Amino acid sequence: MRKLIWVLLAAVFVSFLWIPSIDAQERKGSITGHVTDINHDPLVGARVTLEPLGNTASTDVQGQFTISDLLPSKYTLTITYVGFKTFSKEVTVISGTAVNVDAVLDIETVNEEVIVRGERERGEVEALNRERTADNIVQVLPAEVITSLPNTNIADAVGRLPSVSLERDEGEGKYVQIRGTEPRLSNVTIDGVHVPSPEAVRNVKLDAIPADLVDSIEINKTLSANQEGDAIGGSVNLVTKKATDQPYVTLLGMGGYTPVAGGRRLDQFTGTIGKRFGREKRFGIMVGGSYDWNGRGYDDVEPAPTTVAIGADPAVPVFVGEDMREYWYDRTRFGFATSTDYKLSAGAFLYLRGFFSQFKDIGQDWIYSPTPGTFTSPTTTDNTGSMGFNHVYRTPWQQIFNLTAGAQHTFGPNLIGYEVSGAQARYSGGFPRAVFSGPTGIAFGLDTSDPNTPKFPVLNGVNIFDPTTYTLSQVQYNSKPTSEQDFTGSIWLTHQYNIGSRFGTFETGFKVRDAQKKQVDTELFYNFSGTANMSQFLSSFTNPNYYLGAYQYGPTTDWTKINSFFLGNQSLFTSDPNQFHHRSDSNNFSLSERVYAGYVMNTITLGRVRLQGGLRFEGTQGSFLGTQANFDPSGNFLSDTRVPGAQSYLDVLPSVQLQYNINGSTNIRAAYGRGIARPNFGDLPPFALLDQGGIGGTTRVSTGNPALKPTRANNFDLLFEHYLKTVGIIQAGWFYKDLTDPIYVVQTVPTTGPFAGFQERQPINGPGGHITGIEMSWQQHLHSLPGLLGGIGVSANYSYTTSQASFPVDPNTGQPTRSDHPALLRQAPNNWNFDTTYDKGPISARMGLTHNDANIFLYNFSDGAPGGMKGPNGDVYLYPHTQVDAQVMYRLPRFHDFQAIASFLNLTNEVFGFYQGSEIYPIQREYYNRTYSFGLRWTPSFSK
Repeated sequence: MRKLIWVLLAAVFVSFLWIPSIDAQERKGSITGHVTDINHDPLVGARVTLEPLGNTASTDVQGQFTISDLLPSKYTLTITYVGFKTFSKEVTVISGTAVNVDAVLDIETVNEEVIVRGERERGEVEALNRERTADNIVQVLPAEVITSLPNTNIADAVGRLPSVSLERDEGEGKYVQIRGTEPRLSNVTIDGVHVPSPEAVRNVKLDAIPADLVDSIEINKTLSANQEGDAIGGSVNLVTKKATDQPYVTLLGMGGYTPVAGGRRLDQFTGTIGKRFGREKRFGIMVGGSYDWNGRGYDDVEPAPTTVAIGADPAVPVFVGEDMREYWYDRTRFGFATSTDYKLSAGAFLYLRGFFSQFKDIGQDWIYSPTPGTFTSPTTTDNTGSMGFNHVYRTPWQQIFNLTAGAQHTFGPNLIGYEVSGAQARYSGGFPRAVFSGPTGIAFGLDTSDPNTPKFPVLNGVNIFDPTTYTLSQVQYNSKPTSEQDFTGSIWLTHQYNIGSRFGTFETGFKVRDAQKKQVDTELFYNFSGTANMSQFLSSFTNPNYYLGAYQYGPTTDWTKINSFFLGNQSLFTSDPNQFHHRSDSNNFSLSERVYAGYVMNTITLGRVRLQGGLRFEGTQGSFLGTQANFDPSGNFLSDTRVPGAQSYLDVLPSVQLQYNINGSTNIRAAYGRGIARPNFGDLPPFALLDQGGIGGTTRVSTGNPALKPTRANNFDLLFEHYLKTVGIIQAGWFYKDLTDPIYVVQTVPTTGPFAGFQERQPINGPGGHITGIEMSWQQHLHSLPGLLGGIGVSANYSYTTSQASFPVDPNTGQPTRSDHPALLRQAPNNWNFDTTYDKGPISARMGLTHNDANIFLYNFSDGAPGGMKGPNGDVYLYPHTQVDAQVMYRLPRFHDFQAIASFLNLTNEVFGFYQGSEIYPIQREYYNRTYSFGLRWTPSFSK
């Protein structure tokens, strides 16, 4: 492995040997151009080649390109675009002038039929061409493809790409997991600018961003030196919409229904408008907005598997409790994006881009919790069981904001660019709760005949859903506002050059990013000393068909009544300051992090070979201030101690990207890059968070780790790709990631120190790990089929990954904390998507089938645990997930600017949840039912 790294570093050095001295080269010329289709729409990502030099360029979002530093002579300019006929023209470059070429490309035809018929097909064609002309391995998801299925948020859309799996929540995608890596190992940017997270982690919750707010999504699976280095798994870049020469307007309205929790509705409204104005259309503006309200509901059961001693058997697998939860949400997502630019002259422009997204996840959670007594057999307990009830009122909301201003100027063969950006992410709200003590003296049975729905039937006739038997015991109020502010400034210089018949580009740049992160936790506990029971607070909501009838569910409470009772009876509630300090203080922290980055990069074309080598330097300086709460032996709060810490490190991140063009439509790509993933913000400050509610009364403590190191990885890629006639692609690739210092959360029981005998959970650095994977994809429009079959298209992808983690030595025992080598967190072995499309006449339809295998969410197993690795004390896994979605669009015959839309989400009614060890030991299973929605989109003809 080390020899391979040195070979690739040598390739970086060789690529720099071709950098010429930047001497004054007088009287050279250039070629500029504009590439469009027959409707004068720009073709983005077209490949422009100049012979005999072999100079190459690709068109930007305006369909424009520039090739500079040309000696006066005659050249042949060739422009290729997947799905279009090749354009070729002889061009004469005159000393000291710029030659302009306006190229209009004709659409390729099959049996005299135009192949690109609809918006989604045009988006697919653009995506293929952008992937084809990129120096790195990238996959592009354009807006037309994003909106062709019911993708409510960005995560749902990204989850349909190869080697991408999702962590879902409340029926939607939340975190993106690229190539078997956990979310922390991937980066999110907006137009290349880092996006801060509204939570105490680094990964961004992508369900906070509407899917229809962007022009495209780029998944960069290999990185060049001019991209952020913190992307071991990959980088998700959200590309905002920008104005083109043609005016653009589109409006959408949708409404829908979900038959769950008594029936919930949804609505969605989006719109985008943009145009270029003025002399030579120098000023452009594009504005888009999105709003959706989703009445979400779902049924959830959360059993607690473990092993207990029954008779002579010391480890009988049972469930020692369960939460039966009913969720009822009002989810509101709102956002807008704007982009303005002004062309100062040919090759020089200014731009200002803004992005805002807000997500409110207001909801209620009613929880019945049976707690069995002592097990007398694997299916019965004695009569010491009890019931509890909690009502949680949820008020979290998140905001993400980004504003970027910049400019680019071209001076002959040189381009200089610079930009400044400010970004903010905020999380606020809380989870106030009312706690009720329920009936006691209950003898429960345990019914596991269906392992997905373990039940606790009552054996001695106690009515566990009588509201008068549930008495109010405590009311809690809390909030945990978290915020991050990022300020970024960058400058870069690009120089095009020729050495004989060789064409190259040299680029260098510098960037600084300053981040400030802060969290303040407030957990207020009020014990109730009066007399009140659930019947005083009942709501009208009931669910007689809870969990498809598998469980009986009791009455629910009204939070407004509970809150009014609390405010009107303050004298009956006593605050608990010790509990407040135990739960709050250690979660308070502030951090400052500054990253200085610089890079040099050279790209050169050598016949059929295109080689890019680069070195990126990232210096990280961080400081943090945590809080340690101090208590006396009786548990009474004494004081807080502010505990500082600091980190500083430098990373050198080389990268190599190589392309070999076999025949114009077939490429072999190879890449190496070194990446970094810094620890989560919330894991670094020293803290100790006590939880005395563990099974069997065991005290658990979660602690921070100021000594955490960043995870680093050497990444290797090999990819074969063949672009099909007339529109399509076949890809097959292999990748390998060698990780150093991966971060795990482990659980140990210290024998010394302040937490001796506690179950201590702490993030630590493991010694190493690796991920190996293959990925394949096939996309093709089957227009050559006869008749109605000619509207069929296929898009399929598959990936397989395997990984291995190693655990460090426990300082208390001198032995590894685990002797086995499990898979890395979030590494799902098999992931695949299979989409079928149909475009014929006024109909455009798509059905998407998505599958993610089970993967480890949290390491829970320890050597010697009863039941073994697959038993109830095994690792925590996310369930496998297979989901079918569909959408049909129909262009109205007499109103061609209007499309009627019908969307169908989660037709398989797939569940979300976790299990421990094996699927017969669930710890959470929730389902959401299907969602049906219908609407109308208006896109006037000048926008098409």
